[in-house]
Amino acid sequence: MTLGERPIVVAGEQQPNFMTLQKTNADGTTSLYAVFFEVEKDRARRQRLILRVQSAYLLDKALTKRQRQAKKVAFKTLLRATYEGRKIRP
Repeated sequence: MTLGERPIVVAGEQQPNFMTLQKTNADGTTSLYAVFFEVEKDRARRQRLILRVQSAYLLDKALTKRQRQAKKVAFKTLLRATYEGRKIRP
């Protein structure tokens, strides 16, 4: 529901793989919950995009250097580029 407002980073270079983080804890402490996903055009229906969650898990360590320095992309930009067949460069 909030992907449009979240920072999204390019997580993988070989395949279109993206990541967003969420800080979650009801008791006031923070933990990083990473969600890795991909977006592609639906081959059966021309005007539809498919967002597929590849994995989602609680990070037990801090972000890696590559994750901290990854290129950021707006969700709207990611969707538009996918729909138009353009690649998001890392």
